[in-house]
Amino acid sequence: MKKIFALLFIPLALLTTCKTNQPADSRPVVTVTILPLQYFAEQLAGDKFRINVLVPPGASHHNYDPTPRQLRDLENSKVLFVIGHLGFEKAWIPKMKSNYPALGIVDLSAGIDLITEEGGEGGHAGEELHPGESGEHSHEGVDPHYWMSVIEAQKMVRTMAAGLIKADPSCRQLVEKNLGLLEGKLDTLKQLTNPRLAALNHRSFMIFHPALGYFARDHKLHQHSMELAGKEPTASHFRELVDLAKAEKINTIFIQKEYDQENAQTFARETGTKIVVIDPMSPDWFAEMELLIDKMVEMDGR
Repeated sequence: MKKIFALLFIPLALLTTCKTNQPADSRPVVTVTILPLQYFAEQLAGDKFRINVLVPPGASHHNYDPTPRQLRDLENSKVLFVIGHLGFEKAWIPKMKSNYPALGIVDLSAGIDLITEEGGEGGHAGEELHPGESGEHSHEGVDPHYWMSVIEAQKMVRTMAAGLIKADPSCRQLVEKNLGLLEGKLDTLKQLTNPRLAALNHRSFMIFHPALGYFARDHKLHQHSMELAGKEPTASHFRELVDLAKAEKINTIFIQKEYDQENAQTFARETGTKIVVIDPMSPDWFAEMELLIDKMVEMDGR
């Protein structure tokens, strides 16, 4: 009997140990739509909340469908922070409002100086949007990439901080303290960046998907997109871009890490431009911005 009891006890002890070593995360949940927003939420709230990100690394923020697990976390969230003008948000936010009427949804584009163009997402020259049109680049004329601007990010974090405090008033002191620290970091980044980019001689760049419209506006740079109407360039458009690159002495083409580089490589061969990979969807927003600024400055060294 003692041997049998000992054999029964060992698995029970092991199970108990496993449970002890893997405690459930009991923190309240906050949901954000894209990874860069996770950075700002963590900067503001520290580890008080568990951050649920709807669009995982490598997925398209234009047409992503959240998983059942993500939706369960969303249902339990204290608040949902959205960019407000992404394709998948346009499709899912009405459903979320209907299915989770108690969920607070904070549109971070409130107060942002949005870039609105007839062609849809910034840089899509000639694109026409029609009522009810679907498709991964239907942004109703608004460029959604304002998180890539330090100026607009400063506005965004204040809106996020207010949303966190409203969702959980007990975190007011923590969030307000961290907001001050974060605003200081953003101010320092802006002060260090402005003179470096103001001194650039090469002020035009090519990019596959036009994610740097706000960044370019901040620093009086010129973004030219390879995409046409949210699609790969046609032969005639490609030829126009080659001529434009030569006329404006463009020496750099930026491409997001998740995009196919074939067109960019062809363009680089024909124009002598350098391909530079960037990641606007990085969860480490600050490091990505520092890297982007360095890559911009390097345009003058080519």
